[in-house]
Amino acid sequence: MTIAEELAKALDLSPEELHRRSLRAFLEREIRTAQLDIADLQDRYGVSTSAELVTKIKQGQVYSHPAWEESIEWENLEAYINRLIQLQAQVV
Repeated sequence: MTIAEELAKALDLSPEELHRRSLRAFLEREIRTAQLDIADLQDRYGVSTSAELVTKIKQGQVYSHPAWEESIEWENLEAYINRLIQLQAQVV
């Protein structure tokens, strides 16, 4: 018996249900972590969106380094969140 099977038995769940719940919890945690990273960037630069940050950079309201790299990171985080949400919809 695998550890997953033992755990499922101890929790009175089927192994499939344990696997499904584990995937959902993982995806939710990853989404929340990425959202917190975005919130840090919002606070740091006083903007709501990555597009606003790019505008501030172009207008010289913030130094381009490291803001430019962080705007790219922000866009990557948004793409990651969107991908995780798509995956979440597949975990039924």
